[in-house]
Amino acid sequence: MRGDAARRQVALTFDDGPHPDYTPKLLAVLKQQHVKATFFVVGELAEQHPDLIKAELADGHDVGNHTYHHVNLTRIPNVDVATEIQACGDVLKGIAGQPSHLFRPPGGDYDQQVAETAEALNCTMVLWTDDPGDYAKPGSTTIEARTLRSVNPGGIILLHDGVQQTVDVLPQIIKLIRGQGLEFVTVDQMLGTVGR
Repeated sequence: MRGDAARRQVALTFDDGPHPDYTPKLLAVLKQQHVKATFFVVGELAEQHPDLIKAELADGHDVGNHTYHHVNLTRIPNVDVATEIQACGDVLKGIAGQPSHLFRPPGGDYDQQVAETAEALNCTMVLWTDDPGDYAKPGSTTIEARTLRSVNPGGIILLHDGVQQTVDVLPQIIKLIRGQGLEFVTVDQMLGTVGR
């Protein structure tokens, strides 16, 4: 749920992509700002846009598993939970040549069964500390204020791929967080699991 609060690091994460209209814009901002982030991608979208997953990886970002169909895992039969995680993992392995061990349940909805299934599939479940609710498109100013309200060392910020307001305000959010003396890292870097 969070990194080491003793280290002045934060992780930007983007859920629900890839999106052909928005992912390239996010990647352009991140490249311009020299920031590495973590993308939790939906398997069926990754399958449709493998070039975007390759672009994320080529730019040095982490790519994590966000299930194949983006379903609430606590509302489906247990056997289907494993299928959802595995199917997305298979897509990512086919694109990247290796499976992703990072996993985020859609909506952050999980129970003991989901956690145990993810662990059995060698996945590290990643949640977040800061959620500005950008998916609801409340306006760039609101997204900025909510993101900065409680960000602190070890924070994992939840944002979404597919929201123009997020793209618009991202440079300002990065500038203000850096102004607090915080460094941006990927979730793998934060957890010390690079190369796992």
